[in-house]
Amino acid sequence: MLVIAHHHIFDTEKFWSTTKAAEENPPVGFKLHLVYPSKNMKIGTCLWEVPSIGAIQQFLNEKVGSASTNFCYPVNHQASIGLPASAMSAINN
Repeated sequence: MLVIAHHHIFDTEKFWSTTKAAEENPPVGFKLHLVYPSKNMKIGTCLWEVPSIGAIQQFLNEKVGSASTNFCYPVNHQASIGLPASAMSAINN
């Protein structure tokens, strides 16, 4: 399933270094498709392909919960505009 993770970040150094490590070695069944940080790096929005909302929420809370507040929600792909081709396999499966 495709999930948006929205982050309010209060420790930018820890958050973004941990995010880079997670991108390079995500858990089995997880794929990070897009990352959109704000200019000041204190807000971020990411598009994940994951097994469930609970799985990504738990992962984020464990990895970056001490550096950010994380809110996750499923993507309504039928109402979305501009989903990347790399995420389309999650919709078709």
